[in-house]
This record gives sequence, C-alpha cells and structure tokens, in this order.
Amino acid sequence: MRKFMILFSALKSDLMVGLMVGLMVGLMVGLMVGLTGFFDGIACAFDLKGLSPTQPNAVFSTFSTATNDPGIFSNEINLEYAVDPTFYRVTSAVTYGIDTSTELLATVPFRIQSDKYGFEDVSVGLKHRFKDEGDILPSMALLMGVSPPAGIGIATTKGRYGGGLIASKKIGPFMVHANAFYFSPFEQSLKSEWDLRLGTDMPAANNVNFLTEVEIKRSHFADNIDFAEGRLGYRYKPLKYLYTTLGTGYEFKSRQPNIRVFLSFTFVYPDREPKIERVYEAE
Repeated sequence: MRKFMILFSALKSDLMVGLMVGLMVGLMVGLMVGLTGFFDGIACAFDLKGLSPTQPNAVFSTFSTATNDPGIFSNEINLEYAVDPTFYRVTSAVTYGIDTSTELLATVPFRIQSDKYGFEDVSVGLKHRFKDEGDILPSMALLMGVSPPAGIGIATTKGRYGGGLIASKKIGPFMVHANAFYFSPFEQSLKSEWDLRLGTDMPAANNVNFLTEVEIKRSHFADNIDFAEGRLGYRYKPLKYLYTTLGTGYEFKSRQPNIRVFLSFTFVYPDREPKIERVYEAE
C-alpha cells in the first residue's frame, strides 16, 4: 500500500507539471489568437529570418540559454517551404563556443520567391548566459545582434541592431524557453521590431525530443502585430554529431504564409566522447 501511495504521488506530481506547462502554452496561444483578432486591420507579415539558434540548444527558432562548450562549432542547415505565399528559404546558422557561458552566432538566409531570389539580411551576434538555473528561478542569458545592410528587394531591412533576454527552466519532463527581443532598423522609414517566443522541449524516446513553439511579432513593416505562428515537430539524434529536426508551422487567423514546413540538419564539430578514466590496482 505504501509503494502504491508513493507511485500515485509521483504520477500526480508529473501530471500537475504537465498540466501547468500545457496551460501556459495554451494561454500563450490564446493570447496570440486574441491579439491577431483584435488588430484586424493590420497587414500580413513579411517574415525575415534574423539570428537563428542551432540544435540542440533551441526549439525551432526559440533560443535556450545553453551554449556550445568552448571550442565546439555547430552548423545548422535549415530548409523551409511556405504556402500562400509560396517561397523557399535555405538558411545556414553557425554557433561557436567561446567559453562555458558565451557563444558567437552568425546566420545567412537565402530566399526564393516567384521570380525573386537572393540573400536576406546576414546577422551576427553574441549570446551570454549570466545566470544559471536555480531551484525556483530560471537560467537567463542576453542576446545581442546586428545585421549589416544586405539582401535584395523587400527581403531586407537595410540593416538593423538589437537584442533581448532569454530564459530557460526545467519543469518536470519539459524544458521551457522564453525569448523577448527588440530590433531597431537603420532605415528610418521602417518600424522597430519586437518579437516574443515560447518553446518547450520534451524527451519522447531514445534520442527523440518532442518540440512545440509559439511566436508573436510586430515586424519592421507594420504598425501593429502582424505575425503569430504555432509550430510542432520533433528532433532526432541519429549520430553523435548530427541532429535532424522536422516540424510544421501554422499562422493564426490565415495570415501569410499560413503553413510552413521546416527540415534542418545540425552538425556538431568536434564531437567529444565522454572521458573514461581507468584505474589500475597494483597487484
């Protein structure tokens, strides 16, 4: 009976944690839908890539406070297909660990849409974790980035700068990440952009993680909120140095693009095996 009560208590605790995380994500999604419905007269977003994280320290586009170990280099190749309007985007994102809490980032997106194609703004940045996770408070990090003038046609801001705050917290089986970013353009005719992201990462099986994410944004091209998207997918680690991620995104209230598919491959170099110390006893 005692063992049954202990097991019931543990299951009850895990269930409460799951309900709390689900409620938090549900509230965020509901808030996004409500806000997009409130701002009914706004324009559709023209989504630009900006700085991107690399797996496994990310949930699609949501950053975690985790950084690469010193000397570790990661390169993620992200393939993206969007419907209505139809476009393709190939993005190369790289991260490099400087020390145990700091890493450099760079992102190079290439976009193909109708008869237009070319590079969007190239972004470089720095992520620094200034607080580790505690029993109650999350770990926290700062992200700073800049995009020099680049890109073609409407796929450019002609340069921008900014950054924001990243928070990560383990809640039961979930790792929950929240981002708040603000970017200011060099071009005076454009608006400042603010971007909120919330992502969850849950182990589902051996080397497989289940990913969910929501994002709400006011872009450089609108006066009010013009982008709110939910994403769902998984991350798989087939090799010790390779991560693959597959997911789909849906833009609320039929904004554009309303459906997207993501596929990414992340290579980590050098892959480091855990050190095994052997102790020999003298006979």
